[in-house]
Amino acid sequence: MRYSQRGFTLIELMVSLALGLIIVAAAVMLFIAGQKSFALQQGAADIQDNANFALNYMAKDIRMANLNAVTATMTASSANGGIVFSTTNLAGISTANVSKSEVSNTSNVDVGSDQLVIQYLPTQAQIDSGLFDCEGTQVQFIDPVAKTIPFVVERYFVRQDDKLNSNETSATALALACDAGRATSAGIMTFSPASSSLNFGLNGQIIMKRVDYFRVLLTVQNSAGSLRDMSISDYVTNAPTARILGVKLGVLTRSNQSVGVDSNIDLTKSFAVLDKTVTLNSTIQNIKTKNLRQVVAQAVAMRNALGDR
Repeated sequence: MRYSQRGFTLIELMVSLALGLIIVAAAVMLFIAGQKSFALQQGAADIQDNANFALNYMAKDIRMANLNAVTATMTASSANGGIVFSTTNLAGISTANVSKSEVSNTSNVDVGSDQLVIQYLPTQAQIDSGLFDCEGTQVQFIDPVAKTIPFVVERYFVRQDDKLNSNETSATALALACDAGRATSAGIMTFSPASSSLNFGLNGQIIMKRVDYFRVLLTVQNSAGSLRDMSISDYVTNAPTARILGVKLGVLTRSNQSVGVDSNIDLTKSFAVLDKTVTLNSTIQNIKTKNLRQVVAQAVAMRNALGDR
């Protein structure tokens, strides 16, 4: 008796295997593309949430600069003026803690980040209703009985973050922080213990993670009424009597988590941050796993420096 055998030929098996491999490869490519797209979208959302929250938070506090000052005309020589450049504005402050341009070792680009220091004198109603400084510490009377009100001093600057991601070092993990303190018309106040968050000149509270560069411009008005934007150092050196009406904040920020080794992300390109064009330093450019980066800017009008009084 003869039995017929049925099955696939070798050619049919080879064709089916080839088709199967093509389908699997297409599925893998779709999966990888989806993962990459998800990482990019998550990175972009991370930047937007981080930057928008921090800049709005900063703008709210900076608008109070020069509150209850003797005069609305704010210059480099204003006693207890809204922006602190030297001991002329705030007695006892150290040169390390005043507003300045291009502070060394405070950025991941080819120039240092800026530092902005403001002060304001809150009202009794603000303190009674629960006023908090940029570190989240409640502002209280110096003397609760006499209702003596302190000046609130806040310093915005870039520093290293102690909490690192896998593709970071302590030198590259930078963040925008705020350090708050108290002062009187006689100068900076100190508190015990020395580590108290009320003491000025400490590490402060991080308000924006992963900042590569922070830039500050002052919007000033000269005696002829013309407006211009100036860096802090340019203002102090060349136009210290010009009236300050506002500030512009520029931040080069990046996503907290890396987005892999995407070849479309060029770490050698330049970024325009307000008036400054900067390039990432060689340490960042040599990192294999990359992060999304974006420039975010905001203009803040000093409402307590407008008008006459």
